[in-house]
Amino acid sequence: MNQPIQAILIGAGQRGLDAYGPYALRHPDQIQFVAVAEPDAERRERFAAQHRIPPGNQFETWEPLLEKPRLGEAALVCTQDQMHTAPAIAALKAGYHVLLEKPMATTLAECQQLVAASEETGRQLHICHVLRYTEHFQQLKKVVDSGVLGDIVNISHRENVAWWHMAHSFVRGNWRNTAQSAPMILAKCCHDLDILVWLLEDRADILNSVGSLMHYRPENAPQGATQRCLDGCPAALTCRYYAPFIYIDHTPLWRGIADSGKGMARWAARQALTHPRLVKVLSLVIPDLKMVADYRGWPSSAVTNDPSPENLLAALREGPYGRCVYYCDNDVVDHQVVNMQFEGGSSVTLTMHGHSHLEGRITRIEGSNATLTSAFSHGGSWIEVNEHASDRRRRYDTSAMVKSGHGGGDFGLMAGFVRALCADDEKAALTSARTSLESHLMAFAAEEARLNKKTVRMADYRH
Repeated sequence: MNQPIQAILIGAGQRGLDAYGPYALRHPDQIQFVAVAEPDAERRERFAAQHRIPPGNQFETWEPLLEKPRLGEAALVCTQDQMHTAPAIAALKAGYHVLLEKPMATTLAECQQLVAASEETGRQLHICHVLRYTEHFQQLKKVVDSGVLGDIVNISHRENVAWWHMAHSFVRGNWRNTAQSAPMILAKCCHDLDILVWLLEDRADILNSVGSLMHYRPENAPQGATQRCLDGCPAALTCRYYAPFIYIDHTPLWRGIADSGKGMARWAARQALTHPRLVKVLSLVIPDLKMVADYRGWPSSAVTNDPSPENLLAALREGPYGRCVYYCDNDVVDHQVVNMQFEGGSSVTLTMHGHSHLEGRITRIEGSNATLTSAFSHGGSWIEVNEHASDRRRRYDTSAMVKSGHGGGDFGLMAGFVRALCADDEKAALTSARTSLESHLMAFAAEEARLNKKTVRMADYRH
């Protein structure tokens, strides 16, 4: 590579600012951000300062940015889900190759429009299916491709959303309401549906689905519960959803890492739970502990731009994340199962729910020659293969060693995007826009099947 890719960012939220921006800071020889569009002034200015973007290339909205002569080769579109289509298509037409946050769009028609725009303009469009770029799922793919499992007869895949993550994102947060965002099966599981397509190198033929919003409803609220956690709720000391418990104490986060983590991360999380003052003292001499002692990352960073305890309390008194989970305007499901028959004959189930003790994905693959079981979580990941005839057992440790989100997938995705642009070949990455479209079609079909209690033929969704 002679010169780094010049890129613009549209949407400096959690993903643009905190997931993909850091890759450019760590690899300035590969990619550099030269402009940003973001309505939140604080986030816009923070991103601009980090990347040394001059005032003339800082914009409140994306329209004036894309009206300028092209500033580089790449555009990252990381806006809210329902705001993806217009800037992405405009960027493609302006001559940019685009990296688009998932889901690519919230309607079937817009997803198809995005793929068509990419193909018509000859510009690359990559969707942020970060799981493909994790060490865990790449190793899982290698095992499947090796043939050791034999014919793939059945896959059972589970997306276990931790109860506090469910409350944060899909009850209190931006993805709580279908009309304002998207069905949860699309917003959360287009990742998982994409992985199933990738593992099998096949497409779904027919599917059906069941699921509902079962728990996060007013009738399940504790007796006397108030509309907001900080309004003197009588259940504050016993309710696991008490907002300060999640966003200020970070207890559920540290418990998850303490239960499933490894090495220093696991030790630090345990100390944060049992000896928080010790962690603060040790952080003065052990740099890795500073992040724990003064943690300001997700999910607290979604509550306020400067998540100090004082600012968090103020935001919880007024903002959406301080609401009682039983009195929100949420309507997305908290559990759903999708049953699929793939064209090659494999039967597949995807189970998603928001009541897990630990966050993570569990996969079981039944082959004619062997069984594979695996777990993928922020604490630690593994794959185990048991061969039928020999009873031989192989175990792979796939825990991420790199410091980026989604088990290293965020940085892996960025590296793949840069690689594809430098090679001028989208195949240099692990997927394409048209391939990514398939998982979105499956999600829309699953939601139709759930709502209408019917079996859907996927051919009806492919035009």
